[in-house]
Amino acid sequence: MPADCRFSLGDPSAGTTAYRAGHIPGAVHFDLEGDLSAPTTRGAHGGRHPLPDADGLARKLGAAGIGPGVTVVAYDDDGTFAARLWWMLRYLGHDDVVLLDGALPAWRAAGGALTTETPQRPARTFTPRPHPEMVVDINAVKGRAPEVVLLDARAAERYRGEIEPLDRVPGRIPGAVHAWWEEGLGPDRRGLPPAAPRARCARTVGERPAIAACGSGVSACADLVALALAGRWDVPLYVGSYSDWVSYPENPVERG
Repeated sequence: MPADCRFSLGDPSAGTTAYRAGHIPGAVHFDLEGDLSAPTTRGAHGGRHPLPDADGLARKLGAAGIGPGVTVVAYDDDGTFAARLWWMLRYLGHDDVVLLDGALPAWRAAGGALTTETPQRPARTFTPRPHPEMVVDINAVKGRAPEVVLLDARAAERYRGEIEPLDRVPGRIPGAVHAWWEEGLGPDRRGLPPAAPRARCARTVGERPAIAACGSGVSACADLVALALAGRWDVPLYVGSYSDWVSYPENPVERG
């Protein structure tokens, strides 16, 4: 079943508006802030998009028709927010999830139809089985061993601290390595052949342990998709990411 994950950080209502205007037939909609994140306030510890309550999300997933035996095809406009659903379903124990390669633009380019009809799917029982090893908190990031690579999936200008449109102070977590999530895409927004993620993984991480991060635990999920294509399923997500890090004024940041 398709799952529409379109969203805009600059306009939180844009995803819902886009879904109502037209979506892939049969698609249900999951909103990043309404469904895939817990409520928070700006500057609060835990980051801008903390994980929601597992049981509460499980009820939403089940009500949408997701359960055992259901393959979820997550999509959005470019892969950012769909990757968050991909990761969260796997975190909750539902591995039967894939991304729509090329996202919605590829569907349109192939002549795929859109509809405004909201699907009526029978509810299922979604039993969450969280994998705690897939997440780390700020203490794990602070105490990481020197050989652990901390990946930062944000755009280069945010990584360098030249701009910061969302968080209280520009910069990056000290020691973070730049791994912009869009490098995992080709010019047509499709995923690169598996050899490319493997080459990128070898260049950036190799066999070393790693932690994925970004601004708030969203675009880092796209890095985790690329790592999975490279055969690395063992990299956890720092869910709070940079927005959690800078919520503590005493934490240092790097720039440049």
